[in-house]
Amino acid sequence: MIYSNKKIVQSLGEILIAKSINQIIISPGSRNAPIIIHFTQNKFFKTYSIVDERCAGFFALGIAQQIKKPVVLSCTSGSAVVNYYPAVTEAFYQKMPLIFITADRPQEIVDIFEGQTIYQKNIFKNHVVTSIQLTEDESKIGLWYNDRLINESINNCILTNKPIHINIPFSEPLYGTTNFLQVKPKIIHSFSIKNYFYKTKYYKKQKYIWKKSKKKMILLGLYHSKKKMEKFLKKLNIDPSIVIFTDNTSNIDGHLFFSCIDKLIVNMKDQDWIQFKPHILLTIGVNILSKKIKFFLRKYPPKYHWHIEDNLKNYPDTYYQLTHFFPIKPEIFFNFFYTNDLIDSDYKHKWEILRINLKKKNNFFLKKEKSFSDLKVLFLIFKFIPDHSILQLGNSTIIRYYQLFDEKRSTIQSYCNRGTSGIDGSLSTAIGFSVNSKKRVTIIIGDISFFYDSNALWNNYIPNNFRIILINNGGGNIFNIIKEKKLSKKVINFFVTKHIFTAKKICEMYNFKYKKVSNIFSLKKSLSIFWNTSNSPFLLEVNTKPYNNAKIFKKYLSYLS
Repeated sequence: MIYSNKKIVQSLGEILIAKSINQIIISPGSRNAPIIIHFTQNKFFKTYSIVDERCAGFFALGIAQQIKKPVVLSCTSGSAVVNYYPAVTEAFYQKMPLIFITADRPQEIVDIFEGQTIYQKNIFKNHVVTSIQLTEDESKIGLWYNDRLINESINNCILTNKPIHINIPFSEPLYGTTNFLQVKPKIIHSFSIKNYFYKTKYYKKQKYIWKKSKKKMILLGLYHSKKKMEKFLKKLNIDPSIVIFTDNTSNIDGHLFFSCIDKLIVNMKDQDWIQFKPHILLTIGVNILSKKIKFFLRKYPPKYHWHIEDNLKNYPDTYYQLTHFFPIKPEIFFNFFYTNDLIDSDYKHKWEILRINLKKKNNFFLKKEKSFSDLKVLFLIFKFIPDHSILQLGNSTIIRYYQLFDEKRSTIQSYCNRGTSGIDGSLSTAIGFSVNSKKRVTIIIGDISFFYDSNALWNNYIPNNFRIILINNGGGNIFNIIKEKKLSKKVINFFVTKHIFTAKKICEMYNFKYKKVSNIFSLKKSLSIFWNTSNSPFLLEVNTKPYNNAKIFKKYLSYLS
């Protein structure tokens, strides 16, 4: 076995092995040569080479989504480090355990005009749970200091499911090797103690309020522990005083829950909401997609807003009315608050009637609408997604359309980068997810998101069953939908980013199978074989440029009302 002769790297490697962390994404460079040499030689580690650091960050995020364990990244010094920042923020708000290891120049040469030398210490400090600066001191005390910081930082990553930053200065020479390990670092393990409900007697009053309330709304946002949560929610759903709203990113769907929040309330008026608003709002998870429900809950708030979130440092007062914060696991909360006594209430029944009426209108409009628009093609595509597969969704328009679709969603798992909700890494994340997944992974993505992140395709790890559906409407169509008043053509061009690009040449460059469709007949025919061929990754481009997609979408929403 060949190792780097840098003891700091040897210690880091042994601690990662002890904590069973083996997925490492490396971006090529010189200053991180000791890490490249050490980790690529050890068969325990599964290493990937991703040139673009921004893509590498989101690629790692996708792997973390899939394996539910920490993933390591390593890059060289200077501007390479800053390219990680979009993925750092997304991982922080999505609660994904990424370990960013950045190689640095020695502290004494910072700020003397050395190449690729910037202030790297604490560069991500506002968006990581731990940021540590290691030392090159290889004395006994220096090694002890590094071991302590590495253990503490990685344990924080594991316990909080959030990113950490480890900055390591390396002096030259960088390429030295040895055949023997020269360190035996101490391994410090950490365990969570939040797995029981502290002093439940203090919550008897809240349990009484919960039991007596006739209008309770559970609002579930981005959350990763699907199986346990679903079990408890199904038990609660029997209660007619409880309605359970689930966001796309919760992956908890089905006829028992209200999964299409926007479709239910998008044209609700103030006086309607006053009748439907809950007495108790119980929120779990983060980052609800619907702006409309945020608006109503802030303008006409419930009497009580309770939030449950394990491993959260700050109180997420999203609706400006937080009354109780429970820093525990939801299943612990439900164990204590669950009761077999059913409340005499028609609260859920009112929501059910609303849902049935809107579903009829939805089906009638889509049957009547003949244009090959974003709305028409996306609802058709959503129906074709194979059962028991993984669906990654681009941000902006795509995720909003999916919020309106309520068929088959319980048979697939869907993901979207809704931590910071940027478009910059959707494709990279989907590819990262696919490399370790036994399930088929498909991403549906808009044109601006796709072209912006097209470097994601520059790697050797994309499986043959990976699928991309590109909705090409010729620009950032979301701004035509959300703009509040008419703007001049010159101004609109800075929002919409009109273009004439297609993905054909990109697919040729990266050896993707490619097909372009521009009508319903061709789309249906292509979708019937799209997931069956497996000799190469496949991109299906859907051209909706000729249609006024924003106008058709607004017409659809108006019809629902």
